[in-house]
Amino acid sequence: MVEEKPRFALKIFHKILLTMIAVALIPLGGLLYISGYQLDQNWRRNVHLNLALTAEGLVGKVNGWTDMNLRVLREAALLPAIASMDPAQQKPVLKAIQSTYEWSYLVFTTDRDGWNISRSDDNPPQSYGDRNYFKQVMEGKPVGQEVVIGRTTQKPALILAGPIRATAATATGSAPAGVMAMAMHLVDVSTVVAGARIGQTGFAILVDQNNKVIAHGKPERVAQALQDFSSHPALQGRETAQEPVFYEEEGRRVVAHTQKTSLGWTLIIQQNYDDAFAPLLEARRNAWILIALSLALVLGVAYLLSRQLASPISELTTVAENISLGGGFDRKIVGTERRDEIGALARAIERMTVSIKMAFERLRKTP
Repeated sequence: MVEEKPRFALKIFHKILLTMIAVALIPLGGLLYISGYQLDQNWRRNVHLNLALTAEGLVGKVNGWTDMNLRVLREAALLPAIASMDPAQQKPVLKAIQSTYEWSYLVFTTDRDGWNISRSDDNPPQSYGDRNYFKQVMEGKPVGQEVVIGRTTQKPALILAGPIRATAATATGSAPAGVMAMAMHLVDVSTVVAGARIGQTGFAILVDQNNKVIAHGKPERVAQALQDFSSHPALQGRETAQEPVFYEEEGRRVVAHTQKTSLGWTLIIQQNYDDAFAPLLEARRNAWILIALSLALVLGVAYLLSRQLASPISELTTVAENISLGGGFDRKIVGTERRDEIGALARAIERMTVSIKMAFERLRKTP
């Protein structure tokens, strides 16, 4: 008959140890998971709020600058000298505007066909009928705009245009008598955008309504003026990000927020993930350290308690086996002084040992 090998079975020591580890670590792990998830969500909101507030502040400055120039343009277009469409009357007004607003390098008017009526400089008149800002105004839009490269600075410049209403016949809703436009350097806007910083790696990018770069916080990354950023991940299918946008850029994970300006431009605020979420990542590292220390502590305490509980039972089992084999009556029984169930078992085995020993003594004396 083939003797069956005993199947593996956990001893009471291992069962007690595993039970204590499970009882200690399951609540701890659940608590850490819940608190970690909540921390992650809170920090995501915090990062997005920080990006959104920064974007809102920059957009406010850009809107303030553009609104000021639009007011100047609209108010000037209502002046009798401009509405007269007389070059001699218009020129002093145009020159005054250019000299007052130092970022403007040209102020001019055109007729309905786009031919130059008057201008603030001394260059000869030319046709602007093919320019987008002129077409936008003549199509009925209240404001025409176009970002171009300045011929002298070779940097982005903005041209704003508005209708000239000369008479009652050209009141609002009908074709204008002409167009008034201001060509301006974007130095102030570029300075504001380029100077924005968030943390160690955050910066801003401003693109026009056609997603061409107007200003960039890292100009070394822009290969050419008015570079097309239509493929930028933060601009894919989004008007304004209601949640932070995450994407990969140059091998780094990036978080970004976008916001529109009053002219339809888009401001992108982006920051490296590791920089934006540095406190969260540190908290996660601390949590893992806490789990490791807790695991070591639980293992240590569980091992000691398991040994304290399992060792007396193991020794009492050995005593009982020796007695069952007819020996071991003089072996000291440990644990009799304990006040728990193990102590009661030890005392019971001690009494049983005495009884069996006395029985054997009587049998020996029997003739």
